[in-house]
Amino acid sequence: MTNRMISTKTRILTIGLILISFSLTSCGQNRQEKTAAIIDKLNLIENQKTNYKFQIEPLKYQASGEDSIKIVEIENQLSDKEIAKRISSAFNEIFSDKEINEIYDFIQTSAFEKFFNSNETYKVINSKFKDIDNEIDGITKKFSETVEKPTKKFEPIPVDKEDGFYETVNYSYSTTNEKVQLADKPSLTSRDILEVKKTYSNYNDRAEISIVFTKDGARKFYLLTKENIGKPIPIVIAKHIVSMPIVNSEIIGGRASISGDFTEEEIDKMIEILKEK
Repeated sequence: MTNRMISTKTRILTIGLILISFSLTSCGQNRQEKTAAIIDKLNLIENQKTNYKFQIEPLKYQASGEDSIKIVEIENQLSDKEIAKRISSAFNEIFSDKEINEIYDFIQTSAFEKFFNSNETYKVINSKFKDIDNEIDGITKKFSETVEKPTKKFEPIPVDKEDGFYETVNYSYSTTNEKVQLADKPSLTSRDILEVKKTYSNYNDRAEISIVFTKDGARKFYLLTKENIGKPIPIVIAKHIVSMPIVNSEIIGGRASISGDFTEEEIDKMIEILKEK
């Protein structure tokens, strides 16, 4: 037997042992371990925590007494360990051992990564419906022209002010956007923001900025809107008034949004600025 044949057989044996090792490792994992791996791979714990954070944070501003204590108790129940325990319990009710094994095997594949962790799949799918989107956009545009008066696009206004939400000074209904005077200091700043992210309008599918304020920020925003009904709230980002919504009523719940004729890049940049503390 030549050295080359021995070397080849050795490599084949080594590869075989590695494959057997992988197989034994997978088979050696019990249902609980595989379930934990699935939960981690699908990011289910973080998704649940984020979901409840958006529900609970606005309530903190309005809650008092027993309700405040109850909110703290609820938050204590949302530990990683407790969330994983409840999701595992749900999996036990839904999936058989065979199905858990199938899911576990699937999350190890490149197909899983491509389908769930790549935007490319959704971009390609959306492109296949572009003709329908265009038809709907055309109808929507005609309908809007019929029932709505054209509104002037809001152009960002340069201003030498720090980022934040402002009260106006000496405002009247005849005041033009360019003539609006801002208070010396903002009523809210990025330090009052708990969460900021990009969302899409249900009305026109445009990108917009969704904001959740901290407990103190929610209180400030409520007072700002309560005291300025019928007036605009100038929002300053990067030395420009980027939006100036008119307040129709006081706003509780600690949430706000910034919308306008912005590009995706402009939205992303503003979010980046608002996240700075």
